[in-house]
Amino acid sequence: MGDGTVRFPPLGQAEMVPVELLDFDENNPRFTPDKRPSDSGDSAVVSMLATSADLSELIQSISTSGYINIEPLIVIERNGRLTVLEGNRRLAAVKALRDPELARAARISTPPMESAQRETLNELLSYRVATEDEARDLIGFKHINGPQSWDAFAKARFAARWLNDEHRKRDAGQQYLTLQQIASRMGDQHMTIHRMVVALYVLDQADRNHLYDINDRKKKSFSFSHLYTGLSYEEFTHYLGVDRPDRTADPNSNPVPPQKFDELRKLLTWLYGSKERDMEPVVRSQNPDLGRLREVLASPAAISILAERNNLDEAIITATPVDVRFQRHLIAANAELQHAVSTLEGFDPQAQPELQRIADSTVKRANIVKFHIDAAISSIAANKP
Repeated sequence: MGDGTVRFPPLGQAEMVPVELLDFDENNPRFTPDKRPSDSGDSAVVSMLATSADLSELIQSISTSGYINIEPLIVIERNGRLTVLEGNRRLAAVKALRDPELARAARISTPPMESAQRETLNELLSYRVATEDEARDLIGFKHINGPQSWDAFAKARFAARWLNDEHRKRDAGQQYLTLQQIASRMGDQHMTIHRMVVALYVLDQADRNHLYDINDRKKKSFSFSHLYTGLSYEEFTHYLGVDRPDRTADPNSNPVPPQKFDELRKLLTWLYGSKERDMEPVVRSQNPDLGRLREVLASPAAISILAERNNLDEAIITATPVDVRFQRHLIAANAELQHAVSTLEGFDPQAQPELQRIADSTVKRANIVKFHIDAAISSIAANKP
């Protein structure tokens, strides 16, 4: 306005807002443990979004055509300014194009712009809401199953915050949504959100009780799926004393009983490692290591080996019955020999004479295995009435 008074859009309406009044949302669910800005300043936020949300294509599009105000940002008033609940990626692109120093600090290359296109960066169409509640349906659907899907941890944070607000309504005697209803509004028909929220609660509980800090993980990347997938297995929930998933009920925000805190610390360390203790995670990749850890958690003896040695290979030997190990080894050996037979033309007797010794050793071991199998089967046949 001409008198210098800052005018925000009326609640429930969309109007043009000067970019100078728009702030990033510091609680943006997109800021996961491995994609978190170093601080709350614009430079840190733009830098992180540049690497995690691929701003380059959006910046190129805006620099060519200008900013097109079709879909409004969703904003909320906080401390006399407007925080962007939805549209932080677009805001980051605009701020980088408007401020060469900010772009350089974020290591973003910005193409030249015509003056007409640059004019479109001054004000952005923004729809103002009174509470985050009003924006959730739109934001949730767009980023859960929509065209700009978040990663699993961001989805879990968004759903958990929504659920916490609904529980406050419940405690106040007001009408509220269950997690099942929230998941439905977010377009999740398989209740994957339920597993993700339970896993997030497990992480939060470990952090609150100083059992494990996810920032202490050994790898820079954060594989949230290791935990929420693991918690779908009975072996994991039994080890932690966690109730089996009931998708018709809201999850407990403190799912792990105190008597299982030591197990919780160990499990998260096995999944993610520890920089402070210089421990590598035993789950290096979800397939096959998560399944192997599942086998170990079904065996108290194997759990002891894993806790003592932090070696999944050693623990899985203890966890696997000897008859199963023999069967697996024999099947694998037969498969490898089949591969060798199919590539016999690759044998060079002059360059590879040592393979004759290896073949002789293979035959001897095969004969030993065959002798024991034949003897055992003959013994069973002889003892039959």
